[in-house]
Amino acid sequence: MISTGEIIHGLTGAWRIAMLDATAARHFDLSAEGFRRSFWALAITVPVIFFTTASLWQIGQATGTIELADFTSFVTVQVGATVLYWAAYLLTMIGVARHLKLGSSYAAYVIVFNWGELMTSALFALPLLLNALGILPSPVAVTLMLPAMAALVWYRWQIARQVLGATPPAAAAILALDLALNLMLDHGLASLVFMSGGETP
Repeated sequence: MISTGEIIHGLTGAWRIAMLDATAARHFDLSAEGFRRSFWALAITVPVIFFTTASLWQIGQATGTIELADFTSFVTVQVGATVLYWAAYLLTMIGVARHLKLGSSYAAYVIVFNWGELMTSALFALPLLLNALGILPSPVAVTLMLPAMAALVWYRWQIARQVLGATPPAAAAILALDLALNLMLDHGLASLVFMSGGETP
């Protein structure tokens, strides 16, 4: 199991990467053990994504925007597609890093990517948590998720440039691959789940 101290260090490092802090790397364990343990960050991210998905489903039901999706199908698509995306993306990036002759940076890239997933997922969840506590109305909470999306894109750009060492054109191509893979898996799993259940999203 991972310690609270490791979580704090990982999140601090991810935040400092986003803030262009040159000392951010010292907050990550870049060893082989650190590589393995960074996947705990993804494990912790799963319940955060579940909370976000459940909150969006509840808001969607209240506003009538997710009328046709039952809770189980909606969660399966959102959480399942994310986990599949992580596996597919990180495996694909092995070939990309080798093609760009940046294979030596791949392990560090994965470590920072994994911790970044926890950080950005928490940013997505925060407005919805405030909504669940009755502090923010639903429309405001959903709107405040947009800056988190921008933060996610910014973070992915920075780790491609700072950690992997990709050139700007290569980093842009990596972001395009990231988006395409995410959308493909999300749409593919949604089609499979909703078609098998006789519903459409």
